[in-house]
Amino acid sequence: MDGGLNVFISYAREDARDLAIRLRDDLRAAGCSVWLDLSQIQGGDSWTQAIEDAIEACDVGIALLSHASYHSRFCRAEQMRLLRKGKRIVPILVQALADIPLHIEHLNYIDFTEAAHYTARVRDLFSDLNAGRAFGLLTESPSDGPTRSPFKPGRISRRLSVPEKRDAPSFRRHLVHLRREPWLAGRVWWTYFLFHCVDMEDAVDILKNGFIPPVMTDGRRRDGHTHLNFRPRTPELWHKEGIKPTAKRARDDIPRPVYLLFDLESILCEPESRFSAGEPGFTRKTFATSNAFEELPFEQIYHDAVPRPDAREEILMARRAQVLVPNGLTLETLQMIWCRSEAEADTLRALLPAEVRRRCATQMTGRADFNLFHRRGAYVEQVMLGARSAAVRLFVGAEPAPMTLRAEVTPQQGAPRSVEWADVLLPDSLTLDILPADTPEQPYTLTITLDGTLAYKGEYWIDAGLI
Repeated sequence: MDGGLNVFISYAREDARDLAIRLRDDLRAAGCSVWLDLSQIQGGDSWTQAIEDAIEACDVGIALLSHASYHSRFCRAEQMRLLRKGKRIVPILVQALADIPLHIEHLNYIDFTEAAHYTARVRDLFSDLNAGRAFGLLTESPSDGPTRSPFKPGRISRRLSVPEKRDAPSFRRHLVHLRREPWLAGRVWWTYFLFHCVDMEDAVDILKNGFIPPVMTDGRRRDGHTHLNFRPRTPELWHKEGIKPTAKRARDDIPRPVYLLFDLESILCEPESRFSAGEPGFTRKTFATSNAFEELPFEQIYHDAVPRPDAREEILMARRAQVLVPNGLTLETLQMIWCRSEAEADTLRALLPAEVRRRCATQMTGRADFNLFHRRGAYVEQVMLGARSAAVRLFVGAEPAPMTLRAEVTPQQGAPRSVEWADVLLPDSLTLDILPADTPEQPYTLTITLDGTLAYKGEYWIDAGLI
């Protein structure tokens, strides 16, 4: 598996040739292999065979949508063959009034109609290609990972219209070489993202406000940056993750962790972004250039086994490597919202306003088989809501301790009902009675708390289509 994409560009020579050549050159500069037909004569067995071979070999097809391409039987044939071969297509709108063929009208396009915005739109294209490539890699059956991708093809491409560092192409080339490293194995998809872990309560505020504020570093001052990690499962999260008994909690615990995954290249190439080789507060050094980026200890940053005793401190420090963005971070490059379990994803949805929930629907997942969390403290793994009862599966924590479990049912009509088990060792599973047999079936909300911390909130509807 190499680190670059094989890209096929479909275009009409009459009105999209210049853009096709410019895209080809920029994609190649970023480490992609690009097939672009510049011949002037269309027809013949050798020409059609070359097109078919290029489509067969490509990872993704870029379809330039112009006035001429809409009427071109050759462009339509290329697009249809890409679809038949199961290739991902990224449409690019060349002219504002160009028609879009019906067979790709359902796909989200990137708007290249304004020449002045070309640089910003190329960044959008790289971001879109990276997200699709990262999760596409997971379908290639790595030996140490799952095979079904959590990436939803319906994701809406995010727009980011800011300048880049002058050495942005060098950053991209370094990333291409990094992704070819065999030691990454099934973790290669990590190299496409930056990970920001917050508690669910903070995630709700971030998604509502569309902004991550600069962090508090010591409770007294702000360092003026948003901190993002190169990897999940950082050493800090080991101590903070999960719901703990009240007596064992710390102020900076993250009882219900949520990862926000951002496009690494877009953020790394922002003019003011910097990065570190370890915990910035400890190393006191950050960098901004592509040469410094190439020197980062990536094999230690992405190391994912138990460290040898003689290398432990060095590896744990490298795992704390970060990217720092000044003055906070907006969500244009947000790709995924990753919860620890399906039950916690349901809880996050229930806490979000309806408008925000709809906007984030294609980005949110609760897949637990990608091993992004340490699984230390207790949490709710799965809840199956039924008309009369609910089946609950819990993870009791790496070090189980007595806690108080409280479940409350709030029906659409009638008074809330609750049940509580005080100071008990949590069970792996339990069944909750929801509505008495002599009451009519109706929608309800189920809330579960562990020692007063919200662990689950979900809604049951008679008509599932109302959810």
